[in-house]
Amino acid sequence: MTTTGDLPILVFGLDPVGQAIVHRLHALRVPVRVALTPSERAKHGAMLEALGVETLDVGEVWQHNFSKLELPRHGAVVLAGDDDAENVDACLVARRCCGEVPIAVRVSDQTLVRFLRMTVPHVDAYSMGSTTAPVAAELAMQVMAKRSPLRNEQPMPKRARPAMMSRASQLLGGVAAVCALLVPIAAAAYARVLNLPFLRAFVLAWRNLLATGLEDQLLAHGPSAMRATSLVLSIAGRVILACLTGLVVDWLITRRFAPLLASTPVRMRDHVVVFGAGNVGARVAELLHKRKIPVAVVESSGTLRNVQRLRSRGIPVVVGDATVDETLDLANAWRAGLCLALTNSDAVNLHVGLQLADRKFSVPVVVRLLSPELSALVTDQSAMTPVSPVAETASHVCRTVAHMRSDRLKHRDQAVQLAEPVRNTGRYAGAEFEPAPAPVEPTVAESPAPVPQAVEEDDAKTPS
Repeated sequence: MTTTGDLPILVFGLDPVGQAIVHRLHALRVPVRVALTPSERAKHGAMLEALGVETLDVGEVWQHNFSKLELPRHGAVVLAGDDDAENVDACLVARRCCGEVPIAVRVSDQTLVRFLRMTVPHVDAYSMGSTTAPVAAELAMQVMAKRSPLRNEQPMPKRARPAMMSRASQLLGGVAAVCALLVPIAAAAYARVLNLPFLRAFVLAWRNLLATGLEDQLLAHGPSAMRATSLVLSIAGRVILACLTGLVVDWLITRRFAPLLASTPVRMRDHVVVFGAGNVGARVAELLHKRKIPVAVVESSGTLRNVQRLRSRGIPVVVGDATVDETLDLANAWRAGLCLALTNSDAVNLHVGLQLADRKFSVPVVVRLLSPELSALVTDQSAMTPVSPVAETASHVCRTVAHMRSDRLKHRDQAVQLAEPVRNTGRYAGAEFEPAPAPVEPTVAESPAPVPQAVEEDDAKTPS
């Protein structure tokens, strides 16, 4: 059992993050108490009892039970649930009940985080994204620094090569081939029919291909062979003009609306591909972008709020299924320097890592795995590097609350040393145990006001 003088850590919420915090605090020999609702008692009570952790019973609406839990006798309060609204409400109620105890509250929304930091004292707001993103970004920096410069010399998959070739390039090649085939033939026909030098006939063929109205005169007054040639050139000219106009318009629209297009291919090499634009993936992409590292993001939902935020900051986002080869082609993952699988699904992250590993292109992969068993298996059996948001968040929270608790212990000990000990003597203890009366400061007696010398002399001269 934990004594009140130990200032234990009070934990609310037994999601995977809360369980990891309790286990880590218990392993660090930090006194910890867990508040359990009836449903949590039925699910986790046996585990906590076997662990030897003290538990407290609270109602299902535990946010309003802080007045019964003696918060001032705790070193810190940890709110580890996964609901931002409930955590913020509980944080405000706890602060109203006790203005001293530090609170570590789990909040994923950045607006709520700024609100709590500006308005509520002694509060540390954390989330899996804010604690895991710096670790993943630093790991990406280390992997990128150690990558082999010869890796990108390896060939790409045969199926991926045609996808990397732009449709615009194919169309331009077709237009050039048509021009190279039709113009010399038409020039030879003009030179033969009109008896012109070949250079002049070549210029006439180009004018007939690109100009407007010239083919009408030739069709009306020229021989039949020249009429047929002019007709072919005029039709080809209209088609080529339409194709060139479409290419220019497509290029302008792509340049203008590229951040809003879901299927825009990534033109980078040796970049970092982040799969998942959630709280973790978006933060990692922004951190790498701030460090001037080229980064692209793959997200399955184009309506996610973080997608627009990333695109507004100049980070390309490919919307598509990360487990499909076409999406990997659009992100140019085969030529990436590092891939970070940071989606909310362990299965998707592991699938992406295995898909890149099976291609044998030596693309380093960092996978986000919540399951500790799966993380240990990946570490032992593959070249992928796992990162656990639960473990990183628990480590951050444990360091934070341990520091909060040590500060409260230090302030409490200083207050005890400075305070005068008070003994409850009782009525039969005797006079020698009574507290000594407070010393009375000596007062300086007022001396009589001196009589002026002139007045004394006048009194002496006065006859009696």
